[in-house]
Amino acid sequence: MKFLSATLCALAIGVTIGSEATLAQGSNPLDPTVPRSQVLVGPTVGITRNYHTGGFRTIDDPNCPIFEQGSGWGFLVGMTAEFQPSPNWSIIPRICYDTRPGQFTQNLPDAQVLLPNATQPVNQTVETSSDITYSLLTAEVLYKYEIAKITKGLRLSVQAGPVFGYVLGGKNRQVQDLIEPQNARFVNPDQLPEENNGRRLILFDGDIPERESIRFSLKAGAAVEVGLFGNAWIMCPGVFYDYGLTQVTKAENWNLNSILFQVDFRRAF
Repeated sequence: MKFLSATLCALAIGVTIGSEATLAQGSNPLDPTVPRSQVLVGPTVGITRNYHTGGFRTIDDPNCPIFEQGSGWGFLVGMTAEFQPSPNWSIIPRICYDTRPGQFTQNLPDAQVLLPNATQPVNQTVETSSDITYSLLTAEVLYKYEIAKITKGLRLSVQAGPVFGYVLGGKNRQVQDLIEPQNARFVNPDQLPEENNGRRLILFDGDIPERESIRFSLKAGAAVEVGLFGNAWIMCPGVFYDYGLTQVTKAENWNLNSILFQVDFRRAF
């Protein structure tokens, strides 16, 4: 948390410096006739496509399936700044609240069962799923290099850098659903929690066991700068890949990587 506090202080100092730079240099970030301010600040928003690589079972039983691949959509929101020490190079810090959920699904092998008062066996289809909620506070520092100026108000750049994440929460809800036959329910000798009139058993619902509280990753991607409101603001939509360097939990071989569709809005204040 000390790292995050220091980063917040740095952004606050950046806003003050940016205000002074604006008075001296002008506030038009893309107009070549006005010297560009060296510090820009604004909000950032985005959505995330998350890929969880698992390796854990529903319950500790060799006959139970292993959850291998899970995915889900999340979102992020936060603040960003841009420090431009040279015409083509910039430093872009961001602080964001980030959600990275995912869902794993596995089907058990179909089995032939005989229902009470029936003369012919029917197929039994059972599906197991694991719903993951995962949220964190991230602080990143990306280095940006401008590779092309497409038009007067449109620039293309690449960005890359490290990301530090403090995990705010991570939960796992594992259930088993009886898909077929429709007129049956689970036998539940262990008295597990039930839903859907006994057609769903809740195998686990709680915090991810031995969840790591810190996450490190590398983030890289490309973005464009588009002038808004007479180039008084810049909008920077980009696509990034976030590669996790640490695992979600100590107990499992569980990694998390994400594709981020992110938009920054910046101006000199």
